[in-house]
Amino acid sequence: MATVTIRNLSDEVVAALKERARRNSRSMEAEARDLLTRMAEGEEFVSGVEARIAARIRPRWSMPTSELMARIAQSPPPPVDAEAWVADTRADDDSEDFRDPWDQHAAS
Repeated sequence: MATVTIRNLSDEVVAALKERARRNSRSMEAEARDLLTRMAEGEEFVSGVEARIAARIRPRWSMPTSELMARIAQSPPPPVDAEAWVADTRADDDSEDFRDPWDQHAAS
């Protein structure tokens, strides 16, 4: 195994590396080793904690737009007869006459 020494890192970079190592429950050296190894292998830079959170959230709360659009296309909403709906609403509602709120504002 080779040893690498990195000089002249800014305080911000060191602080960020320490914070990332803390989040992943490992030493700063282990975090730097992991980052450099994954970079050399061409992997994305996502920490272990970030990857676990992403794995939990993605299936439950997210899907590609193409999949969403395909699901919508498979079951389009039924056609709505607006006039029949208004007539049914008026017939069923005994307490108050159905009015379009925009019509009320237009009359004022």
